[in-house]
Amino acid sequence: MQWFFALNDSAPAFRQYADMAKVAVHTALGHTALEPHCIYDGEENDFTAWLERRNVRVIRCQTSLLDDIAALGERRKNPDLLRATRGVFLRLELPALQKRFGFDDRVLYTDCDVIFRREVADCLAPLHPRYFAVAVESDTARLDDVNTGAMWMHLPALRERDEEFRSYIRAQMDDLPAVSWDQGAYRAFFRRADGMPLWDLLPPELNWKPYWNEYAGARIIHFHGPKPFQRNHIDSHWPELKFLTGGRYAELCELWQQLLDEAM
Repeated sequence: MQWFFALNDSAPAFRQYADMAKVAVHTALGHTALEPHCIYDGEENDFTAWLERRNVRVIRCQTSLLDDIAALGERRKNPDLLRATRGVFLRLELPALQKRFGFDDRVLYTDCDVIFRREVADCLAPLHPRYFAVAVESDTARLDDVNTGAMWMHLPALRERDEEFRSYIRAQMDDLPAVSWDQGAYRAFFRRADGMPLWDLLPPELNWKPYWNEYAGARIIHFHGPKPFQRNHIDSHWPELKFLTGGRYAELCELWQQLLDEAM
């Protein structure tokens, strides 16, 4: 089963996100049968060398929305916007990349900030969503509030909507930063005319949040909100994220650091 994540090396926190990707790869190789693939916009460096030593396929790719992000930066008078966010739409390239490279019809995509705790293929293989399946975000009772940090994607069906989806994103580009960029686009675009979602639901164990407390049954832990590298600076730098540091967040940051030490 093929697993994809994405990074761009011009992002200000690239090194920190590269470390998170290392933990994700290390735990995927240790606990699952997934085949890791990195969609990468950037130059060769010690991170790509680390990936290649572990036989992670590095797919060099730029988003087709590059000019649109640059135009948004100009409208906002923010010359650093493109550099910081040129990787946010890289997962949108997967349907086209499948046609080019012959990837499986259904693949797993996750953000970099995950830990794989157990096998996931046995949960995902029986699922056949029309477009994609995702789990809930913060509140497990709100089934309409989903998070795209882990997506089980049906690439041929997504490719059929590809041009339409990109056109939608271009039209909504000014509003997307406020709704987590591509996550907001997926959540708004993939709906029926009556507003009902076109996605399927994954069990929360496949996108488990540290602030949900007990994680023994979790298969994928996703650092939604504050990342491990932010832990010691929440009060001074990211106070708006403090409400997401409860539960097992501190404990899982310690675990994450241990795993990073192993991965290095």
